[in-house]
Amino acid sequence: MSRSANWLLPATALLLAGNAATQAQPIDYTTLEQVFHEPVTTSATGKPQTASTAPVNMEIVTQDDIRRSGATSIPDVLQFVTGVDVRRYGIADAEVGIRGYNQPFNPRLLVLVNGRQVYLDDYGRVLWSGIPVQLAEIRQIEVIKGPNSALYGFNAVSGVINIITYDPLRDKINTATFTGGTQNYLAGSAVGTGQIGDRAGLRVSIGGFRADDYPPGPLPVTDALNRRNPQVGAFNVDGRAMLSPDVEAYVEGSMSDSRVAAKDFAADFDTFFTRTNAIRAGLSADTALGLLNLSAYRNGQEISVASLSLLSIPNWVAESEYVVQASDLVKIGADHVLRVGLEYRNNALTGPGFVNGTIGYNVYSASLMWNWQIMPELSLTTAVRVDTLYLRYSGTPAVGSGFSLADYNSAHQTVPSFNAGLVYNPTEQDTFRLMLARGVQLPSLVDFGLQGSFGTFGPVVVAGNPNLSAATVDNAEFDYDRVLPAIDSTLRVALFAQRNRDIISEPFAVPPVIGPVGLPVLIAANVGSSDAAGVELGVKGSSPSGFRWQLSYAYVATTDHTRLNRGPVLTSAVEYAHSAPRNVVIAGIGYSRDRWEVDLIGRWQSSYLDFRSTLPALSALQPVEVRNYLSLNARIGYRLTEHLVAAVTAQQFNQSSLLQTAGPPVERRVLASITAGF
Repeated sequence: MSRSANWLLPATALLLAGNAATQAQPIDYTTLEQVFHEPVTTSATGKPQTASTAPVNMEIVTQDDIRRSGATSIPDVLQFVTGVDVRRYGIADAEVGIRGYNQPFNPRLLVLVNGRQVYLDDYGRVLWSGIPVQLAEIRQIEVIKGPNSALYGFNAVSGVINIITYDPLRDKINTATFTGGTQNYLAGSAVGTGQIGDRAGLRVSIGGFRADDYPPGPLPVTDALNRRNPQVGAFNVDGRAMLSPDVEAYVEGSMSDSRVAAKDFAADFDTFFTRTNAIRAGLSADTALGLLNLSAYRNGQEISVASLSLLSIPNWVAESEYVVQASDLVKIGADHVLRVGLEYRNNALTGPGFVNGTIGYNVYSASLMWNWQIMPELSLTTAVRVDTLYLRYSGTPAVGSGFSLADYNSAHQTVPSFNAGLVYNPTEQDTFRLMLARGVQLPSLVDFGLQGSFGTFGPVVVAGNPNLSAATVDNAEFDYDRVLPAIDSTLRVALFAQRNRDIISEPFAVPPVIGPVGLPVLIAANVGSSDAAGVELGVKGSSPSGFRWQLSYAYVATTDHTRLNRGPVLTSAVEYAHSAPRNVVIAGIGYSRDRWEVDLIGRWQSSYLDFRSTLPALSALQPVEVRNYLSLNARIGYRLTEHLVAAVTAQQFNQSSLLQTAGPPVERRVLASITAGF
């Protein structure tokens, strides 16, 4: 893309996405991609722009990338993105981190579907298998590396993953896929779209799978017995309509039902039965005051845990989340774009065996984004946000914890966050980025309100902490992109450093203290700080002859300054200094010709430290060194007819069994699929 095209992008994108002279719409991805010949996003700043000009480190995984990967899940796709760490604990259980700091129930990565949060605030985690979208209906997966709390709020600290589905008003996706393979894997999905001219569109998807999970291998007997084979089903509907040339409305609804064996925050394995549901409605209006957006959604989930019923503990929790968002995107003159945002969030978790009542909070937020085109080759984007949280609790605090109802219902905090990115394009081939950011991680609802009186979870009192502070991440980064026309590729170099303050530890990880009535107490706490620094190098390209390739290297080093695991007994299943591989190499090559697609990709990573329990639940921990390993995937696809594609995928074909975590060894998988598209 030329330098002049980069300069014109903000104005052109606003014209295409809606201003006082054109139709209002969230963003017409198809039109913008045809104009600029590369993916387009709103995830970095809230305004439309190409990925190459975004003031953040972003990688976009396209639908073509997803298809050619042969993946059966979103984590399968993400494991080949530079700087992303994926831990595989089972066929349906994976944890995803960005630039280190990965852990079971990872609370640092915010995941969205079309801007709606699918991150679960109960433990602070993402149930990847329960995200109610099918791979075939995903247009692109946008991976933002580094904090972006100024746009998205709490928990966007290590990064943001925004899953963008096809627009039913502008894209017609009709496809059905059937997949079967080893481990008795059986899956099916269907996506259908109906449209009424250019005025309304509706997309419906349904899908699910079942499989035999990996054998337990070295897991303790208790953990092995608590695991059950996964079963997942999901349904999603997305409708959009042009109410007038200047007003567009949308309604989305989804639900999922899953049974997944997963590793929890205490390094134990258990089977989680989870039902989620969501409904969202929104309106986008083109007015003289700018492009106005208003949306509201409700997320709900119900969870039960298999093993807790054996302990005579009520084994269910229910969470409800209500979010209302409003924003105005306006262009002022030729060089300035402003986005003003307001948000209200109401979240509550009810569980008689976990919180002895209901723990929740209200969050009020205000944000401002300003993009300034200083000159044709130089732009500055800044964003600030302020979140104010008020905690609330109705129930019975754990006897002996020292906390009263008044302590919970008087707790509140106000936390600012910011992002700033300077983008410089001195030539048509060169892009420099300098970025500074502060992200904010909110304590989970369990961190705030877990309640366990003496004897419930053992000979201790267990309690959440209403006085927990939000953790903050300060990040500085320098990126350089270079277009290499001679080999049809783009080179990217990224250097980053960050400081994590007030790290939050869940109650079971902190050494016990003696409470006010003389009982040992495990209490959630802020436990110190941690530093990280790293570099990422990557080159990616494709040629008109049909070849495509990628090669990348990522390095991250972390140092801990916490009070976790400082005594003779390990209490925490998280040790950030060794919780992620320092070195990762990803390499892939592919070729398409006529009816054939062939792809080979591999990931090598150095060793890291994981943990497993050695005794019954919530007891002793055993560190496990996961040694360096290489995993190779391959896919061959063949178009049988214009509407029918057959494919065979081999995952980890170079080894029949491989220890990738402290969980069960990951087995080689061979899958065959048939896809019909109309």
